[in-house]
Amino acid sequence: MEFPVKHCRTCNIWRPPRAHHCRLCDNCVETHDHHCVWLNNCVGKRNYRYFFTFVSSATFLSLYLIGASLAQLIVYMNNENISFSKSINHFRVSLALIILGVFAFLYPAALMGYHIFLMARGETTREFMNSHKFTKAERYRPFDQVSFWKNILAVLCRPRTPSYYQFKKAYGNGDQRLGLHRDQRPRLDSRGLEMDAVKPTSAGFQGPVALRGESQGEP
Repeated sequence: MEFPVKHCRTCNIWRPPRAHHCRLCDNCVETHDHHCVWLNNCVGKRNYRYFFTFVSSATFLSLYLIGASLAQLIVYMNNENISFSKSINHFRVSLALIILGVFAFLYPAALMGYHIFLMARGETTREFMNSHKFTKAERYRPFDQVSFWKNILAVLCRPRTPSYYQFKKAYGNGDQRLGLHRDQRPRLDSRGLEMDAVKPTSAGFQGPVALRGESQGEP
């Protein structure tokens, strides 16, 4: 299928496939998934696997916290031959950690499951949300590898491409590292140069020649 390639007027580049401009980062991001408000950074082609590792580790760490705290209560209950409520009364911090672990587990677990679902479909968050603008018969996934495992491996095991920003490289014409933020750029007419207003050449009458005499009071 044909995949459109768009021109970014802000970055002045032709965007690669699946790239989008982030208004918060003020840059085009290749294979843009979403802008994470918790990380204050975009999640894209080069850091998606690390974002998924972060979400997964937070999920498993919450499960470990719940299991370790619960195991402490149960082991103490069996060793002392007391009830579970008395064990909780002795280790109140463990109960607090269990409650904390349950609340800390819900959000990263839901996020991890959602991104596993996206990787299995061969889509990004932006592509999945934009696909709901169309009917199911008109939804296509051009980057789908057909297989569940191939889609996941294509995301998590793909080689990490070099960065477009070489921070130690000498400055060159068009380098965006030292560019002005979009809020500080001069505001141009969004209609483009072709639609700019034409400035008058003189302060006199600017209408048709046939009406010039009437404007000056001539019969």
